[in-house]
Amino acid sequence: MCYMIITGGSLVWFLLSLVADMFVVTAIVTPKWLIGPTAHPITLTTKYTANIDNQTLATTAATTYRYPSVGIYTRCKAINEAKHLHFHCGAFDLDGFATDSEIYPSTWKAAMFFISLGFVLLTLTVLCTLVSCCRQSIFGKSLHNMTACAQVTAGISVMLSLFLHPMGWSASRVQLLCGPDAEPFYAAGCSLGISFYSAIAGVILCFICAGISLKAESSNMRTRVKRRVEGGDRLVCIP
Repeated sequence: MCYMIITGGSLVWFLLSLVADMFVVTAIVTPKWLIGPTAHPITLTTKYTANIDNQTLATTAATTYRYPSVGIYTRCKAINEAKHLHFHCGAFDLDGFATDSEIYPSTWKAAMFFISLGFVLLTLTVLCTLVSCCRQSIFGKSLHNMTACAQVTAGISVMLSLFLHPMGWSASRVQLLCGPDAEPFYAAGCSLGISFYSAIAGVILCFICAGISLKAESSNMRTRVKRRVEGGDRLVCIP
């Protein structure tokens, strides 16, 4: 008989696993691992037009300051076009891992591999937390324990990327952004951005989720749960 068990422990486990996954993907896609020391004034122009003949009624300009930054495979920088300063964000790994190491440092390629591996494993564990509501074991092994091991592996993988990224801070790209004194584990004038801290938060939550999985398993095996399952309940919700 198919049944579903939802307890407070399993719900917390699922939510924290999902949050950890979101932190890791944020660290991957946002170009804010290192923030440059100098802000650039960017002028934003807005034109108000009339509905008749599409005539421009008024033009307003606002100046905002943006800091150039670099991520694990993306960057944001100021570009001077036609005497106007624009801010452009995009990827610099034009050929993926085959990109020239002068453009995409080898250590950053390794960091990208490990953080992507961690993200894939963590995404699979999020799915496993949902499956664990219906199945407690697979191939004779505890699904909770297998998922916990995968979450620990994901945390270690993302942690490796946190060590590998600073090893590439001597690259010309980083020295151009942070200053010529930049070297491995020393970012000179740059500061750590939100992406770096997101990866750290993802690692911490990975290990926390691995510990919560044990609590979720014990809560699913409580006497109250067994009685309701044996009584024929297909949906068991217990705090």
